[in-house]
Amino acid sequence: MPRHRTPLLKRIRRSLRQEFRRIRDEHRHHGYRPHRPSLVRQIRHWFRRVKEEGFRPKPRRRQGPHLPPVRVQVRHFFRRKREKYGILFSRRYLVITLNSTVLFLLSFFLVHFLTHLVTGFAAWISGISTTLFYTMVDFQIRYWNWTEEMVITVFSLPALFALIGAVLCSLPFIGKMKRPAFFHRLRYFTRKQRHRHHREMRKRELEKQVKRLHGDEPASANHRRSRKLSWTVRLFLLWTLYNALTYFFSGMLYAFLFHRRFGYVIWYAFNNDLFELFFAGVAFISLITIGYVFAAQFFYSARMYLNDLTDRNRLPFIFSQALFPFAIGTAVTILLQIPKFDPSLVLLNFALLFLLLPLPSRAARFDSLHFDRTEKPVRPAWPWILTAVIVITAIMIALKAGIPINREGSPY
Repeated sequence: MPRHRTPLLKRIRRSLRQEFRRIRDEHRHHGYRPHRPSLVRQIRHWFRRVKEEGFRPKPRRRQGPHLPPVRVQVRHFFRRKREKYGILFSRRYLVITLNSTVLFLLSFFLVHFLTHLVTGFAAWISGISTTLFYTMVDFQIRYWNWTEEMVITVFSLPALFALIGAVLCSLPFIGKMKRPAFFHRLRYFTRKQRHRHHREMRKRELEKQVKRLHGDEPASANHRRSRKLSWTVRLFLLWTLYNALTYFFSGMLYAFLFHRRFGYVIWYAFNNDLFELFFAGVAFISLITIGYVFAAQFFYSARMYLNDLTDRNRLPFIFSQALFPFAIGTAVTILLQIPKFDPSLVLLNFALLFLLLPLPSRAARFDSLHFDRTEKPVRPAWPWILTAVIVITAIMIALKAGIPINREGSPY
């Protein structure tokens, strides 16, 4: 009998199916996959194997590597963090924290005391007798006797005094701040102006080098060098700048919560929640912007202790020079409020944190600084510590007892 041949279409269909399976298996990177048997055959095969070998449960596959107990993981976590940030608790960085904390406390109490005095003086001008305490200024006047002129005078003069003090404290840092490149390019817009500027700068540099070689450097330059402020004084002025700005902007920032400092003027003048939120937004943006602009001065202050400020030690130095002193100093100022505690004053003083927020972000992108190669022993600044102890003790004794500023003939 002749052999039965499969129809042509069926053979083409079968070859196409096999080719499709081969291409699919190549794309899966698993090679050729044999045809899987039907479900009935799989069940029959399973019953036959159970009958011959007996029932044995399949062992559970391990999902991952064996992990140590939680307490061991926590211990290793803290050990890694201690190895990474242990430099913060070395003697060098602890001394840096101590010196910066002393300067922060000294500037805070001076700004706090002077603004209290200006508030009492402004009230005296308005015919109001006052008593100055650490947490408050006691106005000896009934609230219905306040007038618009009294409110503006009494609460605007201390804020204006703090703003003027902040401007004066920022003067030593103006020369170190870089101007935006856009405004610098506007002065030399054309190519002719740029060539002229380069020629003048080159000529000045050559004249300075010739005078330096011949020893004919002008005396005025030596005089300016001798009068240059030390970085310890600059760091004190920087903390004073931050505390003065905090006093000025904190009243605006929290005007919608409570009426203190300049926020009382905003509430009395507008008496509208929308305006209070607007001033709060302006104060917040101003604090962040000013903090971003002056953050570089903390990096330049590393000249006091370090020869180089690089990516390895920049963030630990910022913690020791700025963040830890703020946290410790704020805790000290809160503890000195005992037995009377004023939450609003704590929140007002915490506004300085917004000035320090840009520091970590700028530390991540700031260039490396190389100062000099002279040996710089890090030791406590005992003159500043002694001065701070005397000044703070005197201010606290005076404010705890109360400083009366009485106006003779006052009707209140």
